[in-house]
Amino acid sequence: MPVQDIAFEIGGMRFRSGLVDETGVSNRVSFDSPARPEEVVEHIQRTVESFTISAPDACVGIAIGGSVEKNGNVTAGALNMVDFPLEERLGLKRPVVVMNDAKAAALAEATYNPRLASKSSFLLMTISTGIGGGIVMGNDLYEGHTGTAGEVGHLLIDSSQDFYCRLGHRGCLDALASGTALDNRLKKLWREGHWTHCAEGVGIRDLPALLAANDGMALRLIQETGECLGIGVMQVIRVLDPCEIIFKGYLIYTLWPYLQPHIAAVLHSYERYIPMSLCALGDKVGMVGVGIAARRRRMTLAGSSNQ
Repeated sequence: MPVQDIAFEIGGMRFRSGLVDETGVSNRVSFDSPARPEEVVEHIQRTVESFTISAPDACVGIAIGGSVEKNGNVTAGALNMVDFPLEERLGLKRPVVVMNDAKAAALAEATYNPRLASKSSFLLMTISTGIGGGIVMGNDLYEGHTGTAGEVGHLLIDSSQDFYCRLGHRGCLDALASGTALDNRLKKLWREGHWTHCAEGVGIRDLPALLAANDGMALRLIQETGECLGIGVMQVIRVLDPCEIIFKGYLIYTLWPYLQPHIAAVLHSYERYIPMSLCALGDKVGMVGVGIAARRRRMTLAGSSNQ
């Protein structure tokens, strides 16, 4: 029976955990993400303790939204983590891998998505509460010098826009096209009196219904958001020249039919075409990817001890 590793995927909205091996994910648990870093630490510690008997030789893999260095420090991200030494704070008596959730997803897609088997390079973009990215080059994950490569959410799109990301950057992709950004911009348009079906306050969860009703305010927001994403993708194409762009995240899954045409229109305006698709592994992709990273760590340690 394959050795199972303990995997976590922690984003701005959902905290997921389970056991992962080459055959898939089991014992999955999912709930709303806690608001404080200390709560995240406590949840991880309790979950690992609960698997002590069933997975005694497991490594722990943690995929988390935000910028993560190779030493396990979360330098900025969701859950109010800023320069937070997550791996150190956990104090687990077993090997731990901490990585950005988009990078974990990219690793999973590179390994298990058969359509990408012949493609040596691609970018995976997470469009959710925030925006992140994972780069695959030469059929493997590219992490960069410190481990923070792929932070496409902070590409500058329009510095004249008076919107800021969680790091205080003005006019970056995260500030203009993330779930948080769409919620803020939608509410601003409503306060300014743009034509809409909504007589009362509005939020991002209202977007699908508004778009289905051809709501003018929602259609304008989606067009602007899609154009921002298209500009961001075009910048990536110019630098990396990838074979394909893969998207994941609740926002892109929900709004893909509306956003995709606007993203594609920007690329066509630059006379560039590149395949774009949704992640093949669904909402388990981050756990699968960090499970691969944990398995690699365990095998490396086993090889070192046998020498």
